[in-house]
Amino acid sequence: MSSSFVVFSGGSACNHILNAFHKVSNHQVSYVLGVSDNGGSTSELLRVLHGPSVGDLRSRLLKLMDLFNHEDQEAMAIKNLLSYRLPVHQQARDEWSLILEGRHKAHKRFNFCNGSIGNFLLTGARIFTGSLEAALFLFASIIGVPGLVTPVVNTDQTVTIAATLLNGSTLTGQCEISHPSTPISADGTRCIPKSINLNDRSTSFNEYDDTSSLHSDESTNLFFSKHVKEKLDSPIRRIYYVNDYGQEIYPVPNPKVISLLSTKQSLIYSIGSLYTSLVPCLILRNVGNAIAYSQSLKHKVLLLNGSQDRETHGYTALDFIHTIAEALNESQHIDARRTFYDNCQSDGYDTSSRHINIHTPPSSYPPFPDHLFYPSPISAFITHVIYLDNTTIPVDVDAIKSLGIQCISIQGSLSKTGEPVYLEHSLTEAIESLVS
Repeated sequence: MSSSFVVFSGGSACNHILNAFHKVSNHQVSYVLGVSDNGGSTSELLRVLHGPSVGDLRSRLLKLMDLFNHEDQEAMAIKNLLSYRLPVHQQARDEWSLILEGRHKAHKRFNFCNGSIGNFLLTGARIFTGSLEAALFLFASIIGVPGLVTPVVNTDQTVTIAATLLNGSTLTGQCEISHPSTPISADGTRCIPKSINLNDRSTSFNEYDDTSSLHSDESTNLFFSKHVKEKLDSPIRRIYYVNDYGQEIYPVPNPKVISLLSTKQSLIYSIGSLYTSLVPCLILRNVGNAIAYSQSLKHKVLLLNGSQDRETHGYTALDFIHTIAEALNESQHIDARRTFYDNCQSDGYDTSSRHINIHTPPSSYPPFPDHLFYPSPISAFITHVIYLDNTTIPVDVDAIKSLGIQCISIQGSLSKTGEPVYLEHSLTEAIESLVS
C-alpha cells in the first residue's frame, strides 16, 4: 500500500531528491513552496511587475518533468526553453527580442540580464489570468505535469519576509537574509560574482536606458551567489511577514495547504534553507494547528541538512528541531490571539479600528491572557529525523529521542565541493521502511 506526502520545501535543494517520494507513493506527492524569494532575475520581475515570486514554483514544476515525461522529446524541448536564462551581459535584451521575433518595447528600464524564460512565461500567465493558481495550472498543462505544486500563499501581491536578529537588527527580504546581493564598488557599479562572466560591456542601449538599472539600487538583488556562506552578524531570532511599510502582517495560507495537511499521510520538512524556505511556510495562520491536530498525518519527518549555511551557522540538529517547533507554535499563538480579540469585538469593545494588530491591539482592549495559549509539544510537529551518516551538523540522538522523536541515520555522499549530500536510493529505502 503506497503512502502520500505533503512536502514543505524551497525551490533548489529538494529538487535533487524528488524521486524518493514519488517511488514510494506512486506520485501521490504535493509540494508546498513559499513565494517570498526576491533574489536574482526575480527581483526585476517584482520591481517592475510586482506580484508573488514564481521562481521556486517554476523550478519545481520543470524538475517534475524528469519524472513524468523525460522520454518525450517535444516535452524536453519545452523544458529546455523554459529553463533557459538570458545572458548576463547587456545583449540580453536583444536575445529576448530574437526569442520573441519582435521589437515590442517592454518596460524601458527592465533589466533582462540572466532572465529566466520560464519565470517570464509564468509571470505573464499570472498577469493574463489574474490568478497565481490559474497561471500554475496553465504552466503545468503546457509542460505536461500534474498539479502537484502549491504556493503556500495564494496572492497577486508581492510577499516579503523579514528577520529580526538576536542583536536587535532587522533584515528585510529573503535575499538579504539568505543570499545578500553583490557589493557596490567604489565607482558605484555592482560587483558581479566571478561565476558570472560579463564578456561584453561595449554594447550601448541608450535608447532603452538598459544600463541604468545595472548602476542603480533598483536591481540590488539581481546578482548574487548561493555558494557564498558569509555568516550573519548575529543569529536569527524570528522570521515574520511585512507589508510595503515594514509593518508585521499575518497572511492566511492557501486553503489547499490546510487541505493537504488534513488528507496526506506523511509530512516532510525538506532539506534547504531553514529560515527562508521552511519557516515562512510554518508561521502562517492555521498551519500550526493543522499539523498538530491532523488526523491523517502519521509521520512528520524532518530531513536534516547535510551542512550549515549562512542562516544556520553553528546550529545542531536540536536547533533545527526547536526552530521548526517554535515557528509552528507561533502560528498557533497567532490563532489564539486572533480568536481572543475577535471575541473582544463581539463583546462590545471599541471597534473603530477596522484592522487590529494582534501584537499591539487598541489600548481599549484587554491584554491577551497567557493562560489561553498552551504550546504544543515538539513531538506534535516532528515524529522522525532523517540525517546523513556524514553530516557536519551535530546530532545528539539521545537528546532528540527524549523529545519523543525517532532518529534515522542513512548513508550520505559528497558533492563536487565536498559537502555531504543525500543519495536518492538511501533516502528512498529509509522513507519506504518508515511508511510501510
